[in-house]
Amino acid sequence: MDSRKKNGSVWKTIRKLGSYLRGQEKIIAGVTALVILSTVLGLIPPWLLRYGVDNFILKAHPEGLWMLALGMVLVILFQALVDFGKRYLAEKAAQGGVHRLRSDVYSHLTRLSFGFFDRSRTGDLMSRITADSERVRGFLSFAVMNMAGNILTILGVLVVLFSWSPRLALLYLLMLPLMFHAMTGYAFKVRPSLQKSRRSLARLTSLLQESLAGTLVVKLFGNEEREENRFREENANYVGVNLRAARITAVWMPYVNFLLGIVTALVIWYGGRLVVAEILSMGSLVGFTGYVAMLMRPIRQTGMLINSGSQALAAGERIVEVLEEEMKIADAPDAVELPPIGGQVEYRGVHFGYEQGEQILQDISFKVNPGETVAIVGPTGAGKTTLVHLLPRFYDPDQGQIFIDDYNIKKVKLKSLRGQIGVLMQDTFLFSASIAENIAYGRPDATGEEIIRCARRAEIHDFIQSLPRGYETPVGERGVTLSGGQQQRVAMARMLLTDPRLLILDEPTSGMDTATEERIQRALNSLFQNRTVLVIAHRLWTVRQADRILVLEKGRIVQSGTHSELSRSPGYYRHLQELTGEGGS
Repeated sequence: MDSRKKNGSVWKTIRKLGSYLRGQEKIIAGVTALVILSTVLGLIPPWLLRYGVDNFILKAHPEGLWMLALGMVLVILFQALVDFGKRYLAEKAAQGGVHRLRSDVYSHLTRLSFGFFDRSRTGDLMSRITADSERVRGFLSFAVMNMAGNILTILGVLVVLFSWSPRLALLYLLMLPLMFHAMTGYAFKVRPSLQKSRRSLARLTSLLQESLAGTLVVKLFGNEEREENRFREENANYVGVNLRAARITAVWMPYVNFLLGIVTALVIWYGGRLVVAEILSMGSLVGFTGYVAMLMRPIRQTGMLINSGSQALAAGERIVEVLEEEMKIADAPDAVELPPIGGQVEYRGVHFGYEQGEQILQDISFKVNPGETVAIVGPTGAGKTTLVHLLPRFYDPDQGQIFIDDYNIKKVKLKSLRGQIGVLMQDTFLFSASIAENIAYGRPDATGEEIIRCARRAEIHDFIQSLPRGYETPVGERGVTLSGGQQQRVAMARMLLTDPRLLILDEPTSGMDTATEERIQRALNSLFQNRTVLVIAHRLWTVRQADRILVLEKGRIVQSGTHSELSRSPGYYRHLQELTGEGGS
C-alpha cells in the first residue's frame, strides 16, 4: 500500500472514530477550557521562582518568601482541581463515544450475513468489540487530552522564554527540528509494528476461545499437550511481535534525554555567561532552567502518546473494518411486510455457491403446496442443509428466485419472513439461562402455561419437572448440563412457542435414543398438521410419512416422489434402503 493510501486509511479511521464524539460538544468544550486553564496554571511556578530569586533572595528580603511559597501551593492546588475536572470530563466523553461505538459494532454484527461469520473467527470479533474498543477509549480519554496539553505547554513556554531572553530561547528552538524528525520517524515505524501486535493478539484470543469451547473434544482425544503447544507457539509469537515494537520504543526515551541534556547544558553555560555579563538576571536563569525542565515532560511523553495513538489507530482500523463490512442480506429499499402465509414454497432455477466459482446447488426447482411435508435426502455434502438455509435468507442464491405464497423472499422484510419460519437445527444452541427463558426466547412475553404446553408437545415437560428447580433450572453455557436429545427437545419447544406456519427441520431426531425418537415423532406428526414442512433426515423411517421426497445428489434434484414410488425406482433412495436395511413400504 503506498503512502497516499495509508494516509487516506488513517484519516478515514480518525474521521469515523471522531464521529462518535458528536453530541458531546459541551463536554469537549469544557475539557478544552480546562486544558487551557491547566496549562496557564502550570506556567506560573517558574515565573514565581524567577520573581522570588530576583526580589527576595538576592535582595535579602526573606520575609517575602512565605507569601511566595503560599502562592505556589495555591496555584498547584488549584491546578490539581482543574486536572481532576478535565480528566473526569475527558473520560466521560470517551466512555460515551466508545459506548456508542461498541453498540454500533455489535448491532452491525448481528445484521451481517452468515457468509461473514463463515470466514471470521469468533475470538477475533470478540477482540475487536472488547480489547480494541477499550484501546480506543484509553486514547480518547487520556492521550488526546495530554497531546493538546503538551502542545499548549510547549507553545506557552516558548512565548515566555522569548519574552525573557530571545538568545536562550533560540537554543531550545533549534532543537525542535531534531525532535520533530525523531517523532515522525518513530510514529511511522511503530504503527505497523503495533498493527501486527493487534493481529497477533486477535489470533491468540481466537485460539483460546476455540480451545476452551472445544474442551470436550480436546480431552476426548487426549490432545491437551497439542493444544498447549499451539497456544505456547502463538503466545511466543505475540511476545516476539511486542518485543520488536518495544525495541523501536526503547530508542525514543534515551534519544529525548540526550537532546534535553544538551539543551540544559547549553542553557547553563550560555545563560551563566549572560548573568555574569549582567545581561540576564539570576532569577531569569533559574526560571529558565525550570521551564526547560517543564518541557521535558511533554517531550518525553510524546513517545508514549505516539505509541498509544498508534495502538488506538491500529485498533480503530480493525473496528472500522467491521463497520464497513457490507450487509449482503438486508431488506431491499422497496421491501414489504410478508402477510400471514399460507405456506406455499417454490424454488425457481436456484444456483448457489459459498465461494465464487463453486457451485453447491445447481438449477434447483420444485414447489411445495401449503400443508405439504417434503423430505429431503441425499448423501453428505449434497447440499441439503444449504438448500433449506436459503429459505429464511441465511444466504441469497447466486441465480434464481425463491417464493413463499408468490412473494419473492428478497422483496419482503427479513423480520416478517423469519418470524413465520420455524427452524430446528441439527446442532442446537441454548443460551446460558434457565430452561423457561430458553423456551421463551422467540416470545419473551409468553405465559408460563404457554411454555409448559409447548414443553409437553416436545416431550420434555416430565424431565423438566423432575429437576429440583423445574423450569428455572439453568442450562449452563451452550446447554452443557443437558444431553443432546434434551437440548433438541428444548429447542423444539422454543420453536413451537412461535407457532410458525412453515417449518424447517434439519435432522430433528439426531442424538436421541429410540424411545425418545419415537416420542418426538409423535410430537412432530401432530405438529405437522396444517403446516408446510421441509425436513432433512438420513434415517428413512423418519421421512416415510412425507407427502413427497426430494433426493439431492451433487447439488441437483435427481429424484422426486413418495416413499413407495422411490422404493420401486432404481437410484440413491432405493440404494440407501438396501444399505440400511430399512425396506418396506
